[in-house]
Amino acid sequence: MLSALLALSLAGGAAGWLRLRAAGERIAALERQLAGGQDRATADAAERGALAAQIARLEAALAAATASASAPRPGATATKPAPPGASVPAASEVATNEEESGALDLDAAAPHGAVGVFSADRLIAAGFRREDVARFRARLDEIEMKRLYLRDQATREGWLETPRFAEESQSLTGEFLGLRGEFDDPLYDWALYSTGHPNRVAVRDVISGGAGESAGLQRGDVILRYDDRLVLSPNELVDATTQGRAGELVALEVQRDGERAPRRIFVPRGPIGINLAPTALQPPPAG
Repeated sequence: MLSALLALSLAGGAAGWLRLRAAGERIAALERQLAGGQDRATADAAERGALAAQIARLEAALAAATASASAPRPGATATKPAPPGASVPAASEVATNEEESGALDLDAAAPHGAVGVFSADRLIAAGFRREDVARFRARLDEIEMKRLYLRDQATREGWLETPRFAEESQSLTGEFLGLRGEFDDPLYDWALYSTGHPNRVAVRDVISGGAGESAGLQRGDVILRYDDRLVLSPNELVDATTQGRAGELVALEVQRDGERAPRRIFVPRGPIGINLAPTALQPPPAG
């Protein structure tokens, strides 16, 4: 009897040990599956990061090509929009049917020593006070040094071609655009033009049935002011159309090719019904 009980006890212990062993093997298998899943997730994240970095590089290259095409040539007083019938680059549009691709990229600006470099003497000759020009140059250099330090840090730490670098570079571009709030419009306008950035908005196309067609806008017209405010980029014009009371008449100052003086027309506030393109035009002298 005792021997039988002992045999049963040993058998139960062996069965329990086998169950524990099976459970341990199952846990080990699950841990391996979990580790494999984590490895795949890490690889997927790395692949997404690489794709994002590639997109950022392509966007930067596109911005550089756009700015290069818009920059004035040596000796030219303005970069004219393409004449009717000429090929023009494709442009993105927003719900207002007005292009919103006027954001500036400092990386796309002309390098030092090339045409378009900021020239204090040129701005002083245009009628601006030397101290104002010097203050603008100091702020410009401050932003440029931040850009150089950003690139240096990103290169040393290995995140140069990543979304993080693109985002922080865009932040510095925003700081450059914010200089308009620190200085008078004429000085900021001249600074844009002299550094090779677009500083005007041209009508790339007129949409049938829109307010622009009714007001007589034509392809190639350069919009100088909207509601008596200087317009320096497509984004600014699009934003201005959404402010104030919808439908109220606002003045639009337009420079047409072949006409010496700008013409003044009126459109209802809201979508104008035009596609826009950034362009460059030498501003008038200060004062």
